[in-house]
Amino acid sequence: MNKQFIKKYGTLLLLAAGAGIIFQLPYIRETFYVPIQNAMNLTNEQMGLLSSGYAAVATVSYFVGGIIADKFSARKLLTFSFLATGILGLWFSTFPGFTVSRIIFILMGISTIITYWSACIKATRMLGTEEEQGRLFGLQEGLRGILNAVLVFIMTVVFSAFTSEVAGAAAAIRVCAVTVIIIGILNWFFIEDTKVEEQTESLPDVAKGMFKCLLIPRVWLLVGIIFTAYSVYGLLGYVTTYAQQFYGMTATTAATLGGIRYLLQGVGGIIGGFLADKLHSRMKVIIGGCVGLVLSFALYIFLPADASFMFAVIFNFFFGLIFMYAVRSQYFAVHQDAGIPLSLSGRVSGISSALGYMPDVFMYTLVGNWMDSYGRTGFNMTWIYAIIAAILCIILTIILGRIAKKDASKTNFKN
Repeated sequence: MNKQFIKKYGTLLLLAAGAGIIFQLPYIRETFYVPIQNAMNLTNEQMGLLSSGYAAVATVSYFVGGIIADKFSARKLLTFSFLATGILGLWFSTFPGFTVSRIIFILMGISTIITYWSACIKATRMLGTEEEQGRLFGLQEGLRGILNAVLVFIMTVVFSAFTSEVAGAAAAIRVCAVTVIIIGILNWFFIEDTKVEEQTESLPDVAKGMFKCLLIPRVWLLVGIIFTAYSVYGLLGYVTTYAQQFYGMTATTAATLGGIRYLLQGVGGIIGGFLADKLHSRMKVIIGGCVGLVLSFALYIFLPADASFMFAVIFNFFFGLIFMYAVRSQYFAVHQDAGIPLSLSGRVSGISSALGYMPDVFMYTLVGNWMDSYGRTGFNMTWIYAIIAAILCIILTIILGRIAKKDASKTNFKN
């Protein structure tokens, strides 16, 4: 095992740890939804508003982050991002109330995106050749899931050690926040600074190049693929809440499933990555995964709301997760298929993330309102939403594949 191999995959491991664990805090509702809701006496709509506030700021931050990723040192940006997010997590663990919590989530929209996301995607692309992109992004997704699973299991043990759900959730969030801070310190010591000679463009030129990317049709197809796939991913987070409300699942079991979810992220991500390279097509993995997701969400609609069907819901959740993480492992790797050059990777990632992750801005508030207003029917409306999004993702991926194949010999991406 040579030093280059160790450095390559050691860097990938650190990037994977950061990519998963830093987002545990702004998306902590996926693991401790009910305890957090009870701690601050929030409605489902208010829980959605916490996520929407984060997402609204994150949308702008993705654009800014895309510019910064193609200009400034990853080491300093990443370190700041982890330290700031960890401190905000410690603040949120005090459950300071709805208004202050909204401010905390808005600040996380800055700290987890501007200085991290696009830089992480670009750094992953730089680790390997064109033929390795599927497995690199698949391994990153898989390792990210495994490391997340370890953290969530630790958080669940901490949560279970308290008789009070509120005290347990607060302690678990502190564990997560401290872990984020530790990763920030590791980034300072192990991530290399970008060489000065690589930063040849002025900041205005980088920004101008980003806006030029908005004129490229394939970039908008990439946006659409991420928008629809990410919608499905976000809605999967409501399955454990659904199981708690209609199938008798306990809060501890729901938190445990959160940990298993990340193990399945490892399975789905790694399978998706290696399958994409074997098939020489990231797009086929996305299409196949979305077909599986359509079937999985349809099953929730037809399963009776009876405690005897809880295990059926759990197994369906597991299968849906494998399909979802196979898709998610490839919707940035597909940039290679679309012909995005590495020099524009940060900017295109910023654009596709900013617009592709926009469901965060409205989706959680919308479905939260459905659940408050219509009960189980509201959940069924949510599952139908996910089915439609998965079908649209299939259609957009097919269109991108045909365009990329037709224009394979052309280069449309210029600064």
